[in-house]
Amino acid sequence: MRMNGSVPVPLLMVVAIGGMHVAGCSPSSSGSGSGSGGHSSSASGGGTGSGGVTSSGGVTSSGGTSSSGGNASSGGSASTGGVSSGGSGSGGSGSGGSGSGGASGAGGKGGANASTGGSGGAPSASGGNVPAGGKGGGVGGGNGGAGMGGSTSPAASLNYRFDCPCKPAAADHGTDNNCNVTMQTDRQTAVTTMGGDAAKVYDVTFHVRGLTEPNTYKNGTIQMQRFYVGGTTSTAGYTSYMMTVADPAQNYFFNYNASVGHMHFKLDYQVTVKIRGGSKVTFDVNGDGSVPDGHSVANFDMTVVPDVPPAPMWYDGQFVQLDVVSAVAQ
Repeated sequence: MRMNGSVPVPLLMVVAIGGMHVAGCSPSSSGSGSGSGGHSSSASGGGTGSGGVTSSGGVTSSGGTSSSGGNASSGGSASTGGVSSGGSGSGGSGSGGSGSGGASGAGGKGGANASTGGSGGAPSASGGNVPAGGKGGGVGGGNGGAGMGGSTSPAASLNYRFDCPCKPAAADHGTDNNCNVTMQTDRQTAVTTMGGDAAKVYDVTFHVRGLTEPNTYKNGTIQMQRFYVGGTTSTAGYTSYMMTVADPAQNYFFNYNASVGHMHFKLDYQVTVKIRGGSKVTFDVNGDGSVPDGHSVANFDMTVVPDVPPAPMWYDGQFVQLDVVSAVAQ
């Protein structure tokens, strides 16, 4: 028989009618059970009732008494259950939402006295949020591990910034709107690798922002006002900012102008280029025909480029910042 307080209750007093307990039971902490199967009961402190099966983060069928897990939704939480002898209720595990950009389901919550917490929800098919890990059960219940998040852009390694600061001393800033720069500034090369599938060519879109002096280029094609595809530098004494893609082979310049002079201008445009997955990409300052001479056009009027560091402060020198907007396989 089961001890209910200090008064013995005979086992024969438990009668189930139409899926509902009539006597000899106490309700679970989450109220009446839901779904098919109704309530369940236990006798003599016996086995723990099943917490039920979670359907894609849905509601658990088979609710229960204090000896069984209660309802679980969206990865669900099992109610405090278990018999006095330490029987455990198992935590539900929810599955993450699928589809592009879908949010992942939250992990299930472990039952009371469970030895392990519920598992984390499954990640979404692509771009989904990282699902939360399962919450630990009662005594001895550990936290479930978090699921894996959505994939990152295959062009993430191409976020790049050319930095060409002036030397800081006042003596390095001339009256001709020029400043002195170090040789390490005046000639730079950085090499990275495009991610993604080597069997695919991607349309990679960059947001180009910065502040530069002009340069002229030849034997290529102008796109928009400042972007020049192919060709080479035609004025050797002015700074060029160049990106070279190995496959499909092409080089690109970011600071085209029809003429040169001791002036500067802001850059703010978007452009799309083709890059094969796994291809080498090289960024150069004065890397193709330009001659490093230790000088650069200074930011003589303290121009601020909005929303780009060090904004709202002005940058003492020149820079070009490339931010990847998207990378779409063809």
